[in-house]
Amino acid sequence: GNPWGFCMADRVLYGDGDGDSSSSSLLLPRPKNRFEVLEAYGRHVDYEEQMWDPVKIRRFMTKAVSHLFAGEPNAKRYRVALDDIAGLPKKLMAKDPNLFEKQPPLSELIMDAALKHLSEEVLYRSPEESWEKLVWEEEEMERKKNVVSSVVLSGSRNNGEDASSDVVASEMKSTSKSL
Repeated sequence: GNPWGFCMADRVLYGDGDGDSSSSSLLLPRPKNRFEVLEAYGRHVDYEEQMWDPVKIRRFMTKAVSHLFAGEPNAKRYRVALDDIAGLPKKLMAKDPNLFEKQPPLSELIMDAALKHLSEEVLYRSPEESWEKLVWEEEEMERKKNVVSSVVLSGSRNNGEDASSDVVASEMKSTSKSL
């Protein structure tokens, strides 16, 4: 799943998506991008880690944000970094309990992993921009599928003449120019 892909669901399905103004005043403001999501989540994980044993809770806390960047470039590297962060308390406590006390807070480790492995464009893309990108990619796939099917049809009509290869070449050029 791609949780960020659902952030526009209310607006797409129901219009505005802000809902009743009386109930929205009780809610926190919507994050503008995934960087803000990580900042807010960072405050939460630091609180949780103070309340509970880091060895037991850290894996759960990193798992919650591991798929926030699903489908994005370098998302797997980010997930691997989170997995390493999740295992740190256990490794450090086994060596020397004092080593863990010198570690930065979990929020900082999560943000560092995101900044290291993900581009600024991915981190700061708004839900609207993500939605537009998704729609554009789907339309582009549909156009390519239509080109291929028209080439196959025209190729069978022309008994394999080179006209089909000319159509494919011209369509590919126009597609690459639009990127």
